[in-house]
Amino acid sequence: MTGAAGGERSRLVRALALSRRFHLYLARCASPRAADQLVAELAAELPRGGRAEVRLVRLDPYNARIEDTPLTDGELADRVLLPLLDPPEELTGAIYLVDASRAAYADKEAWARFFALWNEKRNVLGSSRGEVVVMLPTALVQVFATAAPDVWSIRSGEYVIEEDAGAREADLGSGARGSLSFVGVARVALPSLSTTVLGSVSARDGDVLLLVRAVSPLALFGGDLVVGPWVSDFLVQSGADALLSELHAMEQRGIAEVAPPLRARRMLRVANALLAERRFGEAEALYSDLLALIEADDAELTAVALSHLAIAVAAQDRADAAVVHANRAFSLVGAESGGGGAGAIELPDVRQANALVQWCLGHLEHADLLDQLLVMEPKGGAHRWRPYVPFANLLSHILRRVERGRVASALAFGRSLASPELHEKHLEGRRAVFRITCADIEFLSGNIDSSLRELEQAAVEDTAWPAEHASLAGRREIAVALVEIIRGNEDRASKILRRARRAAVQLRSELDLDGGCRAAAFHAVTSGLLAMVTGDPGGAASWFDNARVRIADWGRLGLDRRSRLRAQLFVELLRAALQPEGDGAVAATRDLTRQAEALLGDTAEDHMSRALAVAAHRELARRLTGAGGGDARSAAQRAAALAQPLGSLDVPAWDELLRAAERAR
Repeated sequence: MTGAAGGERSRLVRALALSRRFHLYLARCASPRAADQLVAELAAELPRGGRAEVRLVRLDPYNARIEDTPLTDGELADRVLLPLLDPPEELTGAIYLVDASRAAYADKEAWARFFALWNEKRNVLGSSRGEVVVMLPTALVQVFATAAPDVWSIRSGEYVIEEDAGAREADLGSGARGSLSFVGVARVALPSLSTTVLGSVSARDGDVLLLVRAVSPLALFGGDLVVGPWVSDFLVQSGADALLSELHAMEQRGIAEVAPPLRARRMLRVANALLAERRFGEAEALYSDLLALIEADDAELTAVALSHLAIAVAAQDRADAAVVHANRAFSLVGAESGGGGAGAIELPDVRQANALVQWCLGHLEHADLLDQLLVMEPKGGAHRWRPYVPFANLLSHILRRVERGRVASALAFGRSLASPELHEKHLEGRRAVFRITCADIEFLSGNIDSSLRELEQAAVEDTAWPAEHASLAGRREIAVALVEIIRGNEDRASKILRRARRAAVQLRSELDLDGGCRAAAFHAVTSGLLAMVTGDPGGAASWFDNARVRIADWGRLGLDRRSRLRAQLFVELLRAALQPEGDGAVAATRDLTRQAEALLGDTAEDHMSRALAVAAHRELARRLTGAGGGDARSAAQRAAALAQPLGSLDVPAWDELLRAAERAR
């Protein structure tokens, strides 16, 4: 046992070792993993405390469940209440462990009814003459107190049970569960780690989970929500081939020579349709032909074509070239100086394209300023939201706040937009998407239970997802699995991921072309993480290789270069943690630091990419130390320098990353 976590468990072990009659103890378990560690500690330590013959009866209604469906009253009655209140004679005096640590948000009402029924039958409890330990997640503590006030009042002690990372690593290596007798279906022990081909996962577990907590899921797999308002006009266009045929027919009939403006407008329409269908190279070629046709004769059309060309070029990972086109469009309409130019009708196209390109480059403040001109209006010396700001703009604004490290303000704004009152007036049917956004920020803020509650409530409130975000339902389900892994509830995470795979989350709707690829990549990454923490490095490597393929598919479709490159770097960092020591590993990790620095950009405003860069340099320092490299200290110092701006921003994982980087410097 180590630290405060071991101290609380030790206090509970001592209390149970000294007890010889009925007592009720409350164990507030930080995660299902913490509950498992507590049970293992009781099994190992109680015999040393003089209770060698005692039996532990773990009443876990989630054990051996095949499907991830809400608990029923019947399951709780059969698996918990009846064994607790009417134990067989041979178990008189046993220690009963009521295990609710794996409770999901959807199970809350069932547990409340269970506690209320237990409260009614409280007088029967003492006849067992054994102790009862109730292991609850934080979300159920108040439910227990409210639904069963009489049972609550007789508790003999409360203990906060945190995870013990050191004990968990030992458990992974041995799979031992102690020598005491357990009643019921035993849980399957985690397999031993293989170190013959891949490195030891257990030694790196803390760093891996820290990296996962330091970058929110939507920052990796939700960039479509950020860029949505800047490309929304393209999403409703289609039929590029039919439009191309019409254009060719018009040219063959000579109409183009008679009416060049008509031909130019038709070319723009066709190029936009190609861009909507993610045929980026063809769109770029047609925009270039259009610009050559109109030259400087039509400043307005030239500015629009240049703006759309910038989007097509940025989507092909040539952001530096894209910004040249975007800036040229700006100069044509006089947007920078506030001049007249083409006028306000076409100005949004120019600003939207430039905002997207600046975001791709990592110039987030510049992108925000451009976006504000679209959604804010001056009022009394200040600025306020324009009336009826589109849903996509609000969502993008929240996520960009998070990317810049303004996490607390983003969460407050997101919560206000998820309120029922607002949605009844303006944004009905969109609440689930806002809840997913709030869940993402809660995750980053370290509020894991709140994140899970928001994700599960999103599924309850809205069954019909917006067509342009059809894949979000699948991404929501995978996010639940990720949160459960962080909570230590690997059993439920595994069930969710199996179901998500069967549901073929990679299928995408007509208006969500690349969303299915994001969902599939997210599924592969989360499955790989689950394999890592359950001691299967080979399986983890296979899943991460699958994620690489999915991200490559997404790259051929997506318009959000920055989040895709983040996801790619994230996968490579997880994959690097599996590699054995050696010169090849050092070279590969050094390459990851170069990728991270390039992604961070010249302004280094992107806090998500910053967290990834810190992780990459820490990994390089560790590899160099293991290989005896002389520049390990330099890599550690770079990690510490990069981590400095992450401190004190209401993100516990960033603070932890900063402390870890400082210690290694």
